[in-house]
Amino acid sequence: MKKLFVVLIILNFSISCNRKPANTDNKLDVTVKELANKVYFKWPKDKSTVSSPVFVDMGLQGMEIEPAGKVNLGFGHHHILINQKYWPKGSVIPMSDSTLHYGQGQTDASLDLPPGEYILSLQFADGVHASYGKEMSSSIKIKVE
Repeated sequence: MKKLFVVLIILNFSISCNRKPANTDNKLDVTVKELANKVYFKWPKDKSTVSSPVFVDMGLQGMEIEPAGKVNLGFGHHHILINQKYWPKGSVIPMSDSTLHYGQGQTDASLDLPPGEYILSLQFADGVHASYGKEMSSSIKIKVE
């Protein structure tokens, strides 16, 4: 009887040590997914010298592109910010000469820029142009000749 009792204790201990803590997987999945979400410039590359019009090829990872209009979790569209780094999270990106909207779901564009040095930032935002913030932005420096 003592041997059976000892075996049951060892078995119980073994099973409890091999159990995963509750909710750990969900937190890890969210963190990994958030780290996988990003926008980036396929072209031009950082520190490129280019001519106008500047062809821009926009990349996205971990989220989906859809036209502006409604808000769906994990979806949105691109914006290019000229001489700005990012738009604050949750703030609506206004339409202007330095905040360009690609609300039809475009993934490339041609920019008419006069000669000079620029910071171009790709900013992802939801269906009503509310920014996903610094985490969903990417900046490069270019020189237009």
